Amino acid sequence: MDLDSLTHISGSWLRGTGPDADIVVSSRIRLARNLARFPFISRADDDLRDEIATLLKSQVMDLPTSPRFNYLDVAELEQIDRQFLVERQLISREHADSHGSRGVAISDEEHVSLMINEEDHLRI
Repeated sequence: MDLDSLTHISGSWLRGTGPDADIVVSSRIRLARNLARFPFISRADDDLRDEIATLLKSQVMDLPTSPRFNYLDVAELEQIDRQFLVERQLISREHADSHGSRGVAISDEEHVSLMINEEDHLRI
């Protein structure tokens, strides 16, 4: 995913259509899950965070259904890029500012983002 190309279009939640588009700007639903055989993120060391991120990235990127996801290694992004993702409501401020191995998988239309190793192992 090329973050530079995203800067030239507004976020999908701002491009809404329909009878209530002038009233409803965005709405969100969140589902958080943790993997049974791993400790919570707050108790995981760097090696476990790496293992969780690798496992979840491979599972998410191999999903056979639509939408397709693009994966970004949040730990490798510049601060300005992480801030951009926060402003687009694709990651949380906490995810942008935390440490260790973490990522985000974003659907092509930006309707869905999957944060890996935020407060939970997987946050949809």
